[in-house]
Amino acid sequence: MFYALLAYIVASIFNFFQQNMQYIIPWWKGKALLSAIIFSIPIGYFYLLSWTYFTDKFGSVWSTRFIFFGFSYLIFPILAFSFLNENPFTFKNLICTFLSILIIIVQYTLR
Repeated sequence: MFYALLAYIVASIFNFFQQNMQYIIPWWKGKALLSAIIFSIPIGYFYLLSWTYFTDKFGSVWSTRFIFFGFSYLIFPILAFSFLNENPFTFKNLICTFLSILIIIVQYTLR
């Protein structure tokens, strides 16, 4: 389970930077093809690795899908706050984060 989560975190970090480097470092603006070339293979590899670990563990692609969704709401706010200074503590974001945590708990505890 540790490797599934680690692979997911790595893929999510790469994914965040692929989509947001243009806002963090102005040089990247307009370089979508370069960003896709650099980041796509590592993102695809780590997401596939994570997907395989989670699906093998839980025996369901639906469980894996909801886990991916839930963890995305835990990783993205940290990165958006750290690199883009976007506040994750709005009422709407807090509700979505709470619901994501509930989804993760349901997927981990109910089988």
